[in-house]
Amino acid sequence: MLRPAVHLAAEAPGTGTIASQPPSYRRALRTLDEAAEAAREASALCERPAGVERGLIELLVNAIEHGNLGVDHALKAQLLACGRWQAEIAKRLDMPGFRQRQVVLSAWAMVGGWCFEIADDGAGFDWRPWLAADPARAAAPNGRGIALARSLCFDELYFLPPGNRVRALVFDTVEPSA
Repeated sequence: MLRPAVHLAAEAPGTGTIASQPPSYRRALRTLDEAAEAAREASALCERPAGVERGLIELLVNAIEHGNLGVDHALKAQLLACGRWQAEIAKRLDMPGFRQRQVVLSAWAMVGGWCFEIADDGAGFDWRPWLAADPARAAAPNGRGIALARSLCFDELYFLPPGNRVRALVFDTVEPSA
């Protein structure tokens, strides 16, 4: 299947009014373990749960570590190289400036599939450089999650400015039950 171009969420066809409806699934979370659990729960709503789960995990982990905890790409690479990434995430989760921050995963049934939205409490980021696979990052220990989620896990992916909310659309072959 050809993947459509990524649009701003405000321009996303069929999603303009979805977020004004109560979601079919909503969960607030803070930790990586909670992210894995939420991705498993939410992905079970659709026909292709394994791929959707993988994509949701990628986006949720990004929201936690980059959005809520302020770990940028370069710092994550350093932490992974010295084996301190998990310890740093645990430390930051307990810091006063980050302790109250949450990520919210919501899912809405739409005609022909599902709309998943992930929102974090961070300032946002410029997502555009991360949408496509970059040969310069091919061997790097990090920096490929958004491109992988976009190309392999979801039918469409939309970021909302300033970059702390993302919507992922999954089109099923049967309509979701209401």
